Amino acid sequence: MIYIIVGPTGSGKTEIAKQFSDYFSAPIINADAFQIYRDMNIGTAKISKDDPYYKKHYLLDIKSPSDNFSVKEYQALFRETVEQLEKKYQNIIVCGGTGLYIRASIYDYTFNDEEEIDTSDLEKLDNEKLYELLKKLDPEAADKLHMNNRKRVMRAIVISRSGTSKSENINSQEHKLIYEDVQILMINPNREKLYDSINKRVDKMFEEGLVNEVKSLLKKYELSTTAKAAIGYKEVIDYLEGKYSLDDCKELIKKRTRNYAKRQVTFFKNQFELEMFETNQQLLDKYIR
Repeated sequence: MIYIIVGPTGSGKTEIAKQFSDYFSAPIINADAFQIYRDMNIGTAKISKDDPYYKKHYLLDIKSPSDNFSVKEYQALFRETVEQLEKKYQNIIVCGGTGLYIRASIYDYTFNDEEEIDTSDLEKLDNEKLYELLKKLDPEAADKLHMNNRKRVMRAIVISRSGTSKSENINSQEHKLIYEDVQILMINPNREKLYDSINKRVDKMFEEGLVNEVKSLLKKYELSTTAKAAIGYKEVIDYLEGKYSLDDCKELIKKRTRNYAKRQVTFFKNQFELEMFETNQQLLDKYIR
């Protein structure tokens, strides 16, 4: 059985995963897009290397922050990891909040071969012109994207140039699980409690040295666009560049994290068949105790 523990950031997924790991004698596969990066620890709330459960985790600290990382790469690594772990374990725990990574990995999600497509001409276009181009190439995809979501608009154009539009690619898939035994469990706390947890979590990150962690990363690496996209890191970088005060930086991280948590909840509810619990205790009482 593959138990997939999902939920918004700050909902307590890691602690649940630990208890599931003990109870089912199972390894844990990380499904957080930024915990795959080495030295990005405080801002991602990554489990400490001193924690005995760290050694039970897979797909943690596997990439340099200088490297970009994609859903397609994660999918391949996830499936390879599951294949190897199934030879030794009856149960596997997956834990994380990056819904697209999880969906791409456990469903029949395929990618167009777009790596070799030249995008130099697209980089020169503003958002409006990019969006107009997408409407010509793939109107269905354009209807689902906002004009200012430059990254996704550009990717949809690139996919179309690879020979099959994004919409055609999605519609050709059966959206079926590729694993027989999967149980998706979602922790969805009361919003007021969740937001309070997020605010306290951000304060704790600064107390633990988030600013110094970012300074160290900037000295050690040329951060990739993927790594710099992590909430908490991009805001601290802007603070270090003098764009706003430390207090404003903290408040911005809290706000963006709360907004991200809201989007996570929406994604999980809409994209997965899952069992939902408001508290960690409810989940534990049903599956462990």
